[in-house]
Amino acid sequence: MTKKKRKEEEQPDVARDLSRDAGDGPLAGTPGADVQSVESESENLRAELDELNGKWLRALADLDNYRKRVERDRRRWSGAAREDIILDLLDVVDSFERALACENPKGSSRGSSLREGVELILKQLTDVLRKHGVTPIETRACEFDPNFHEAVGHVESAEHDPDQVVEETQRGYLLGERLLRCSKVIVSK
Repeated sequence: MTKKKRKEEEQPDVARDLSRDAGDGPLAGTPGADVQSVESESENLRAELDELNGKWLRALADLDNYRKRVERDRRRWSGAAREDIILDLLDVVDSFERALACENPKGSSRGSSLREGVELILKQLTDVLRKHGVTPIETRACEFDPNFHEAVGHVESAEHDPDQVVEETQRGYLLGERLLRCSKVIVSK
């Protein structure tokens, strides 16, 4: 006997075994019908498995997209809230700067200590803003840039080139690389 024939004899007949084990059950009957029935059921189960696997993968992708969307929205809302608070604080900074721009009465020791206190508060407030990424826009001796400056007036000036910032009426600020508030300036003609 050749090795090939011996292997064939040693391998069990799956269809015969299935029909014998099935008895009078759903697989009972002719061996060919049983194999077709099992193969058909197997194909149906594979198709169902593929369909469920596809649904599961889509649900997993939807969940991942949802997580990303929620995180993006959270960062956007957090950034917007941060900007609102900083814009409110910038009004306070402006008020402190205007208070310091006022003349100090001569010979008043009370006025100088009050001024020192206001200067310290302003410094502390600007340090907090700087710590959170807020930086002032520089306007001294620079050319007017509509991306960062808002012209509130024009003046004739022999000392300045045309479109040169002459005076800053309200300081502008950046939050990181983003414009938070533009500088209000007077520009030379």
